[in-house]
Amino acid sequence: MTGKSPKVDHIRKAFVRSIESAESLYQSVRGLEGINPASRQRSLHSKHVRRVVELAFMGVVAEWEEFLEQTLVRYMAGARCDNGYAPKIRLGYADSITHAYQLIAHDPKYDPSRGFIALSSSKATLDLATLFFENGEPYKSALAVKRDRLADAVHLRNRIAHSSTKVRQDFKQTALRFLNRGEDGKLSQGYRVGDLLLTEAERHFGEDVAQREITFFQAFMEMFTELSQNIVPED
Repeated sequence: MTGKSPKVDHIRKAFVRSIESAESLYQSVRGLEGINPASRQRSLHSKHVRRVVELAFMGVVAEWEEFLEQTLVRYMAGARCDNGYAPKIRLGYADSITHAYQLIAHDPKYDPSRGFIALSSSKATLDLATLFFENGEPYKSALAVKRDRLADAVHLRNRIAHSSTKVRQDFKQTALRFLNRGEDGKLSQGYRVGDLLLTEAERHFGEDVAQREITFFQAFMEMFTELSQNIVPED
């Protein structure tokens, strides 16, 4: 490794800011739904509120994958957190962030400005982390516990963006589990991701979340924040 080691804390901070922005948008549009028709304040139709919530969620999932990519290559290039933490490298540090990308891609000519590392599945991230870092840390302990919820987030994101048969089926199965309706259950006609995200998270995120009566959107935002802090520990 040559030159000055890259930083990594700013990657977590930027990701958390994106979550906070999504949460602010979420609160704003929810506040505009169902306003008294006699009021002069403008309101949004429920379907528009749900669409905005979907787009906010989709943006955070995209930022999450970017966070994984950016922290991974920086740790490989010798980045150390502001609190002193750094993962133990297995195969030797990359000379630079560009070199780290080349190692991951197995391509000495890889250009990160023209490509990306596919990290939509936790398995892909954990496989890379296990290859380059001892015991796959800090990714292994952070992602392994939330692997199912992260897969759910990808299914929801995909349904927002696409409408293929597989994407629709994955979303239906995820929604039925979240709503506790069983594999043979049904969703109401026109049921969409925004409807699910605005539903109270009574299961799948732990008893603490259930008791606080927050929505699935909010539960996912809390999860992503916690995971980012586990991967890039704060002071």
